[in-house]
Amino acid sequence: GQGAGILAALEVPDADPSRLPVATTLTRTLARVDADALDAAVGAFVQSHAADPLAGIAGEPPVLQLAADGKTVRGARDADGLQLHLLGVYQVDPGVMLAQREMRHKPHETVHFTAALDLIEDITGAIVTADALHTVADHARYLHRRGAFGLFPVKENRSTLFARLDALDWDETTNEHITVVRTEETNSGRHETRIVRVQPLEDGHVTFPHATQALLVERYTTGRGDGKIHADAELGITTAPAHTADAATLARCVRGQWAIEAQHFVRDVTFGEDTCRARTGSLPRTLATFRSLAISLAHLAGWKNNAAAHDHYRNHPADALRELGLTG
Repeated sequence: GQGAGILAALEVPDADPSRLPVATTLTRTLARVDADALDAAVGAFVQSHAADPLAGIAGEPPVLQLAADGKTVRGARDADGLQLHLLGVYQVDPGVMLAQREMRHKPHETVHFTAALDLIEDITGAIVTADALHTVADHARYLHRRGAFGLFPVKENRSTLFARLDALDWDETTNEHITVVRTEETNSGRHETRIVRVQPLEDGHVTFPHATQALLVERYTTGRGDGKIHADAELGITTAPAHTADAATLARCVRGQWAIEAQHFVRDVTFGEDTCRARTGSLPRTLATFRSLAISLAHLAGWKNNAAAHDHYRNHPADALRELGLTG
């Protein structure tokens, strides 16, 4: 049982433990919640707590990276039998979801990009990253109007843009304008070397709106169990000028977009999202919203290990209520 103070914070009548709602009451309530309103409220809460008033006091403010990425809740279905698809916008550091929008049909994910970012009041100066599906001229124009910048991969589905970037001189021994950033990382026996080459784009190089710099990202990975070196390369483009985002910053942002997959892993493995079979009303979506909120709160509180945070708050719910601002 919980103390009277906690029960009062949860607005239990007379702080009486016998008047706590049972699990079925909670699920029926969540199934009837306005999911859009809930996402907006949770997003506003996280946005207000993710702002760091101390940032930049000791020097230049850090570059704010927002990463847009879609996720499917594979086990959940709506009344029409469709899987739940969500487009989230994450603030990469400290790793919180600022906005989330439901997508009725995943093939149309691009139409939700601007609507999801509209849920964030101010994105001025942010670098917004996304996968190649969002390498769209209208997205670049939208970000420019809001004072933000885009960083997008360019694949062969954008054949003209891909060909223009691929034809650039990417050899730093012959192109003095290229800046190279090399990083190495070892994790769980897997070693990855990343080489990011960045060069400025002159007028007329590409027709992508507001494009300023081009990227070539190479990855070399060992330790996958087959004894081989796996290599892949990807072109990219950004609308951020060099004085806002130099090569080192762009390399971190590329890595930051990949890190969003780790968030999905946490939701699926630690919180069992993919195995969730909720299908009634708004329940699948409200549960997904609260899972994201739990991860965001843990990261805002400084937790690095999500499983440890999950265990801690499950065993110490009073701490969770403090993080939510419900108790002192």
